[in-house]
Amino acid sequence: MFKIKSIIIENKKLLFTLLSSFLIFLSYPKISLSPLAFLSLIPFIIALFEFKTKKEAIKYGFIYGFSTYLLLLYWIYPTLRAGEVNPVVSLLGLLFLSALLSIEFVVISFVGYMSKTCNINMTVFVLPSVWVLVDSIKTSLTKYAPYFPWFQLGYSQWNSPYILNLSHLGQTYTLTFLIVSINVLLASIIIEKEKTKKIKKFIAAVLVLFISLTLGKMKYDDIEKLLKSSDKKIKIAVIQPSIDFYMKWDWSYVDDIKSKIETVLKKATENDKPDIIIWPENALYGWIDDNDVFNWLCKNIKQTNTYHIVGSVSKINRKHVSAYLINPKCEIIAEYDKRILVPFGEYVPFRSVIGKFAKVVTALGEFEEGNINQKPFVLNELKLGQTICYETIFDYLFYQEEDVDLFINITNDGWYLNTSAPYQHFAVSVSRAVSNSRPFIRAANNGISAFIYPNGKILSELKLNEYGYIKKEIKLIDIKRQNEIEKNIAIYISLMIITAFMLAMLFR
Repeated sequence: MFKIKSIIIENKKLLFTLLSSFLIFLSYPKISLSPLAFLSLIPFIIALFEFKTKKEAIKYGFIYGFSTYLLLLYWIYPTLRAGEVNPVVSLLGLLFLSALLSIEFVVISFVGYMSKTCNINMTVFVLPSVWVLVDSIKTSLTKYAPYFPWFQLGYSQWNSPYILNLSHLGQTYTLTFLIVSINVLLASIIIEKEKTKKIKKFIAAVLVLFISLTLGKMKYDDIEKLLKSSDKKIKIAVIQPSIDFYMKWDWSYVDDIKSKIETVLKKATENDKPDIIIWPENALYGWIDDNDVFNWLCKNIKQTNTYHIVGSVSKINRKHVSAYLINPKCEIIAEYDKRILVPFGEYVPFRSVIGKFAKVVTALGEFEEGNINQKPFVLNELKLGQTICYETIFDYLFYQEEDVDLFINITNDGWYLNTSAPYQHFAVSVSRAVSNSRPFIRAANNGISAFIYPNGKILSELKLNEYGYIKKEIKLIDIKRQNEIEKNIAIYISLMIITAFMLAMLFR
């Protein structure tokens, strides 16, 4: 009888762990049932309170992390297969990356287990704190070593504008702290045995959520008022040529590529000329250094008679993935080189160790990183902060020292086909617009291209694989951006809580 009961409890812990992973997946793009994030951790937290040993906490932390990342990053397999990578290697790549990244959840589970050995009230503060610190450390780690900090729980709120606007203080880490705290409070209602304590925790959860929504709405409305009264503006057009990524470097398609771009440029400048036209990452059909390619580009730029930001690969001096600011005379007046490259897409990490077994999946070969301390573009006294592709997930790349007027991200999400990846990537862009208090302009070859305001409002967008352009007059506001302390306030608070917890464990 005891053995049967143990099997039931063990299976319950496993099922609850897997259920939490699935709920996180549902809350995340592309499904984006964002309110589920506030319930997604409850099954795992209930399981956590039934762990008997540290070994169990580590075991289920790994299972939780592995299953979560397997669901969130499933798109890696079809991406590699589209790049003609062997099916077995593609699958092993997905499994290995999911296993590696699950270390994050092992740490979270272990610390959560240690906190519950004190009491459940400790877990309410410790679990969100360790989650925030893990997210912060994994992002900071990329300054020194290859890593893939793609997932943050706070990104699930990209389409919940009032919650999202809390990230004006503490970035997305504030949202992560809030989500985990609410989950622990709600889970504790189930775990607690005393009715009075259950009621108190329910009231606490409702109050925290109500106050958060109220504060977020106030911030959202404040920015709306500033935008309506602003006289500072710039007219921007974004083109989305929607060129099949895997045909882009096939010379038999050059005429089709030229035709698509020429047509969309003509439409974008009809009647109402924009101040600047933004092309996506690697928009050209070849290297910008090639005379034929550059001459064709100049012909089109001169016809539009306006400024352009053009994404292209270059091979002058060293090979870079770049963005170029070009004036109406077709003179390159500024250049930005991508600072963080896509592993196995643009370079092979740890080449000396695994270079014999792996190569990049594109036809262009490997590239080199740009200087980390590049300046924003300047156009008519406006500072335009640049990022390329998945650089959006690295918060330290957003020109904290500069008074940037708006941010521009050019990308090519054609790699990922019609999977969740383009939607996950887009969600980060919306989050960055809010946490940096600036409009965010996104130009994607296959989509999703958009104009995003600093309160998360999407002014205009082109759907995935939609061919066309968007053109709007973007209002700019001089709202103060977060300084270093404000950006990291959630991290500092989390660090203090974890430090206090460790001291309590040491001296209890």
